[in-house]
Amino acid sequence: MKTRKMQRFKIFIFSLLLSILLAVFFIPLPTLLVSQQQGQPVIVVPMIFGKTFTYEYLHSVLKTPVQENFLLAPGHSLLLTSTTFKSYGVGTPFLEGEGELENRNGLFILKGQNRRFAQLDFGVVPFTEPTLIYRGERYNFKDYFKAGSLITLKVKTLTPAKVLALYLEGGKT
Repeated sequence: MKTRKMQRFKIFIFSLLLSILLAVFFIPLPTLLVSQQQGQPVIVVPMIFGKTFTYEYLHSVLKTPVQENFLLAPGHSLLLTSTTFKSYGVGTPFLEGEGELENRNGLFILKGQNRRFAQLDFGVVPFTEPTLIYRGERYNFKDYFKAGSLITLKVKTLTPAKVLALYLEGGKT
């Protein structure tokens, strides 16, 4: 009698673990996808542990770093929340009434921008070092795309199974 109970218990535990594994594998996750326009994703970043990321580049004229900070917003839109830069000059991103500009010892922080985007489109210009940063991990676009490539960054909801499939097709995570 005890062995029968033990068998049932083992089957129950196995079924429970299998159900949990299947549920976790098919739960949709917001995922950053970076691809050449109209192409397959090359960079695939599941946003499991945070809903913010940074797009960093060197200003083409001033050669100083600019960081644009984004938050994943409802409906898969990308919300530009702030921009940080080191020099206030030609082409820096500030318009009167579009956020608060703060100067912290030469580091300019433009907060409260709240601009929404369905996707971000970029041209890869190697000397500007365009880079995606998520939780400290850096994805320098020139390592993934040829100079002059037109790329798109967007968010889609994907299951871990689909993320794995994209990775196996050649995407980098």
